[in-house]
Formats: sequence, C-alpha cells, structure tokens
Amino acid sequence: MLRSGSYLLVSMLALVVVSGSLLAGCGTSNEKSYEGHGVSFHYPKSWERAKLSRLSAKNASGVWTEAFKPRLSSKADIVFITEYRTPLAITKQNRLSYSNDVASSVASVATQAGGSLLAGPTPLSMGDLPGYGLRISARTVSGLGSESRILLVWNGKTEYYLNCQYVVDGKFATEIERGCKVIISSFKLS
Repeated sequence: MLRSGSYLLVSMLALVVVSGSLLAGCGTSNEKSYEGHGVSFHYPKSWERAKLSRLSAKNASGVWTEAFKPRLSSKADIVFITEYRTPLAITKQNRLSYSNDVASSVASVATQAGGSLLAGPTPLSMGDLPGYGLRISARTVSGLGSESRILLVWNGKTEYYLNCQYVVDGKFATEIERGCKVIISSFKLS
C-alpha cells in the first residue's frame, strides 16, 4: 500500500492464519472459474474455495479477499487474492522507481513474521497489469515454516495482491505453485 509521501508499503503481507469452512465451486474439465469483484480467473478443479475466518495482516485491510486451496491441504497451503485502494498508481513506466521501497517493506514484514525476503521484487504483469513478483519465507501463527510467491499489480490506484503460500517441506508446494500459475495466466479484469 502506498502511504504518506511517495513511500511504498506493501498493502498486506498477510501471513495467513486461516481457520474456516470450505465452499464448493463449479468448474470445467480441468479448471474452475472465479468471477467477482470485477476480476475473473481460473484455478485447478481439484481445489476448493476457502472462507477465511481469521487472517493476520500487516499494514492494512483490503476491500475484499477470496481464498482457494487444494482439497485436504493444511490451512497454511492456500492462495488468496485481495484488492486494495492506494493513493498512487504503479505503472509500467514508474514501477522501477518503487522497487527498493517494495523490497524494504516486504522484507520488514517478512522479518516480523519470522522469515525473510527470498527474491524480488521482479517487475512483472498479471492480466496486463504492471507490478512486482516476490518470494518470502515466514512462520505461520501455528509456527509452521512457510514460503510464499507474492504478486502485487495495479490498475490505476487499485492494487491486487496475490499470495500463493505453502508449508515448507509440505506435500502441497508443487500444487500451490501450479495453481498459482493458472491464476496468474488467466487473471483478467471483468
């Protein structure tokens, strides 16, 4: 999230503490579709929508959050996307100017969560929206080691935050990474 002045703070490095119920989804042969909140994307058919009843977030509350997870996975093996409003728009033209601020903010939040910044920020796009990709490690509230692939992209002053988190040495890392790629490649503004 962009705060006072031109300092860029990550909107929500939500290191997930999730407890909640799962909702059934509808889908096609290999993927299910999500459409809502002005966005659409696909996710693996073998996944379920998760209802977040508890979320530990640093810095800010989002406009909305949707979560998805592989069936039978732990509550820490999860992918979620959140929308935020920010006072400054990140564009393809100006995103390099904010890379250091993003790296510093994400590293600070990851450190507070018992982890670190592993990689990034790397300039990238999702749904043709400019932003950054990062990787972090952290500890979940239950004390498990986790890693996340994070994407932060902007449409004007609207930020979309995607967190693809899995338990380190857990059995869902590959599935979370695969599902994250499906979401990234199919993400569109509706």
